[in-house]
Amino acid sequence: MTSRASNILAFPTRTAPSVLLPPVLDKHPVPTGDKLDADERADYIASIVRSTIGFARRKGRRIESLPPQLRVWLLELCELGEPTCVVVRAWLDGNPGFTDLSSQEGA
Repeated sequence: MTSRASNILAFPTRTAPSVLLPPVLDKHPVPTGDKLDADERADYIASIVRSTIGFARRKGRRIESLPPQLRVWLLELCELGEPTCVVVRAWLDGNPGFTDLSSQEGA
């Protein structure tokens, strides 16, 4: 017969929290949309637009259907005047010119 405590697993001790802290971001800055070369910028914009359209199709065509960080990136690119992002934002906001086209695609 086994003892009553035989089903208790011993968990490893945790490491000190100071070891788990992320490195300082100043040493390795994260590239933003305005600090990339042309090819990297095009890939960055395409990934944001692709994700935005995917979320809009799954969760509804509204700006609120996007995850918060994706929404921030899309709006930042719109403020910078990126034409693709401006069109996608107008599509999300329900611009009649774009909603008529999307309803014709489904027909």
